Amino acid sequence: MVHDQFFFALVNPIVCLLISLVFGALWLRWPHYRHLPTLSLAFLSLCLAFVVYELQLLVWPSEVNIGANVLYVVAVTLACSSTLLRKSISPPSALFGAAIALGAMPFAWFLFIEPSLQGRIIATSGIFAAVTGITLWRLLQQTDRSFADNLFAAGVALAFAIAILRPVLVVVGLLAIDSPGGFAMSDYWISIRAFTPLMAFVVATLFAAGITFDIVSHLQGQADRDYLTGLLNRRGFETAGAEALARDLAGSRQSAMIVADIDDFKKVNDTYGHKVGDAVIAGVAKVLSLHGRAKLAARIGGEEYALYYADMSRAALTELARTIRGELENLHIPGLPDGYSITLSMGIHVAYSQEGLIDMMARADQALYRAKREGKDKAVLTPIQLRLAPQNAHA
Repeated sequence: MVHDQFFFALVNPIVCLLISLVFGALWLRWPHYRHLPTLSLAFLSLCLAFVVYELQLLVWPSEVNIGANVLYVVAVTLACSSTLLRKSISPPSALFGAAIALGAMPFAWFLFIEPSLQGRIIATSGIFAAVTGITLWRLLQQTDRSFADNLFAAGVALAFAIAILRPVLVVVGLLAIDSPGGFAMSDYWISIRAFTPLMAFVVATLFAAGITFDIVSHLQGQADRDYLTGLLNRRGFETAGAEALARDLAGSRQSAMIVADIDDFKKVNDTYGHKVGDAVIAGVAKVLSLHGRAKLAARIGGEEYALYYADMSRAALTELARTIRGELENLHIPGLPDGYSITLSMGIHVAYSQEGLIDMMARADQALYRAKREGKDKAVLTPIQLRLAPQNAHA
């Protein structure tokens, strides 16, 4: 029995410390995941909570380990905050604080005024249920949740369920808190020591799986992005564009495309160098991102770009092309002489039938070539496609 107690005393903090180190290492590798240090601190707090309890530190009064209880609450709050930070949701600090304060008041009552171990267990579990419940509610409010989002939500939901279930088992008498050997030998505390590492491991596994999907998605996103401009590359545009087109067709929204090409770009490279040429490509991309108002924007070739739209009329697209060309007049690129004009030729195509993305790009390209032939620095629309009514078979 002594060996079993010693084993449980070691396994809890060791498991939690290892999990904390794993999340910390992931953060060092991918520092843009700003929720990872908070998650690492959550499991470190849980590790310290077990150490404080096992070493009987900060025990006051009546042998109640206030320090361990505080660290448990800190651990749960940090873990929940990290799941919200992952979705760029500010943790509701005031709401968390109110939940903790409301739980702390009955805890203090059952500690100082009317001592009750069961009361303190219910009060503490109430804090855990409130914090995890608030977090779960915020997570489930998010629309278009990914599989990774659902994994994080499942981890929070598991913690919420345990926070509800454990005090219920105590109240109905299925989990005893009294023992001849004291609270440390009770069924309740043995269950915590035995199952907390397992629960922590399961929750950490769900979180780690979610982080893995995040990383894979990020790497895939990098593969679909152009390194110079930050826009989608051709592969990324064709993939995302095909998905957007399918959604727009299903929603009876008319799709459109602008394909643009920098005029006389070879002259820039040959005269001012490739470094200046790269700056021109990036500068034009920035103008298209800021003023193109497209659902998707991509660099699909050396100096060629594509913009995808839904529910934009021919007149609106023509005016948008005029705005883009006007903004280019204010574009200053270091290395180019003052007054050097960067211009675009653009082809505009509005789909009137069940066209695929590649067909739309091809037709916009044809309009672009026409703009080049007609003197450049202009936008040309593809001809309106007339939809003929089907002939009567008996006509």
